[in-house]
Amino acid sequence: MNYRRLLINLGMGTLIALPMVLVNAEVAKAQRRVLIIHNHTDGNITDLYVSPDWSRYWGEDQLYGTLKPGDSATVVVTGNTCLYDILGRDINGNEVPPGGFGEFNVCENDRFALTNNTMRIVQWP
Repeated sequence: MNYRRLLINLGMGTLIALPMVLVNAEVAKAQRRVLIIHNHTDGNITDLYVSPDWSRYWGEDQLYGTLKPGDSATVVVTGNTCLYDILGRDINGNEVPPGGFGEFNVCENDRFALTNNTMRIVQWP
């Protein structure tokens, strides 16, 4: 067996595969987004849902505890889309904002505020 040829072939295979692994790692990293959701309502938020805008389902509650007025929660989303819908529920099960709010571009913004009547993008450092 020609060990020199084997080592050369293994080295070439590694050189070819390494950029593909690095590119895939960068794509996976780019798909993870950290969002800050601020409670700008009059009451406590007990449930918080964030789902891709194309989904028919809200998925699991992203809030672990109660989000009091003036407090913020951190939500991590992953996926191949930038557009997400956001919905909160108060202690009585009422939707905040009513019906939820859709098509927030999380690739361009990462801070959002729940208000009594609507959802809005928040700009703060």
